[in-house]
Amino acid sequence: MKSRKNSFNRLLVVSVLFIILQAGCSSAVKKPHLLPMKPGLGLSEISNPEQFPEFRDDYDKELLLQSINNSIEYLKKTKSYPKAFSSIGFTPEKQKETLEFFREGYIRCKNAKELNDFVSNNFRVFQAIGKMYEGEVHFTGYGTPIYDGSLTPTATFRYPLYDKPTDFKKPYFTRREIEERNLLKGTEIAYLKSKLEAYLIHVQGSGQIRLPSGKKVYVGYAGNSGHSYTSIGRLLVLDGKVQEEELTLPVLIEYFDQHPDELDHYLRQNDRYIFFKKVPHAVPHGSIGVPVTSMRSIATDKKVFPPGGLAFATIGTQRPGGTSRSNEKWHAEKSFFVLDQDTGSAIKTPARADVFFGIGDRAMYKAGNLNTYGRLYYLLKK
Repeated sequence: MKSRKNSFNRLLVVSVLFIILQAGCSSAVKKPHLLPMKPGLGLSEISNPEQFPEFRDDYDKELLLQSINNSIEYLKKTKSYPKAFSSIGFTPEKQKETLEFFREGYIRCKNAKELNDFVSNNFRVFQAIGKMYEGEVHFTGYGTPIYDGSLTPTATFRYPLYDKPTDFKKPYFTRREIEERNLLKGTEIAYLKSKLEAYLIHVQGSGQIRLPSGKKVYVGYAGNSGHSYTSIGRLLVLDGKVQEEELTLPVLIEYFDQHPDELDHYLRQNDRYIFFKKVPHAVPHGSIGVPVTSMRSIATDKKVFPPGGLAFATIGTQRPGGTSRSNEKWHAEKSFFVLDQDTGSAIKTPARADVFFGIGDRAMYKAGNLNTYGRLYYLLKK
């Protein structure tokens, strides 16, 4: 009997030790495997070519060349490039050389295999560390809406966009304070028919206002109030009003069309306020001061990714809630080269990227429906 008891005790000890060791092993597995090259940056170099993605390009060739030229112009002129990127090789000079070399090779490549070989053999590849250092990047889309509006208030057009006030300094007042105290009176630059439309221009950072005469006024980003950004879409998800896997811009618009009395409640939980200015150009300019290009410009956090840089994106069919959308044709996996030319209030950390889709209703619809995961890589000529 005693022997059986001792055997049982030994078995129990062994089992407990096994569980402890397994827990230790699990912890080890969870260690980051994409370590940033420098603390605070979002890039990890891939040294093994076998781990490179397949470099292919699914979108318009001419638009890519146009976007490359825009980044080259920026890199030629910039005088204050972040030192953190220069310290790992991403100097303006090296990136300009990279873009010019890539442009020549890209034009020469006759098929997908030649393109993949050209990139794999001639460029250093850096992967975005993504979420939890696992390389997973959440991709969304943005664009430039066109809304009917007026330069003066009318019974139809009552919701203004504002210029930056003369007493502006960061942090400025919150959205609630601005609206309740009418602090921006006198700085209006245009009026829209819907408060939600005005807010969506805040989110997109630019817009076109179609006046009753048919003429268009172009507005661009002029600054923000300095407060943190809170996504009203995220608030709807947290409140159980919309399922995360169903959250898109069309769904958000439909929700507030059906529940207009809830709009102010959600808007005022986002303290950040955006100011605008009239601009002479129809095509919006990104944060680095160059025009953004449909499906070729991305917005990222410029603290973690190199401004103006050449990147490669692969976007999958899996959405944040885990629902596959592969049954919808245009949501099939895409791979394409992009230029990092913009930023945004909601685009923070190495785990976020926003793809510019273009101007107008169709572009906005497509942009609003992109809510998926993928991978992001940056290229530098060897």
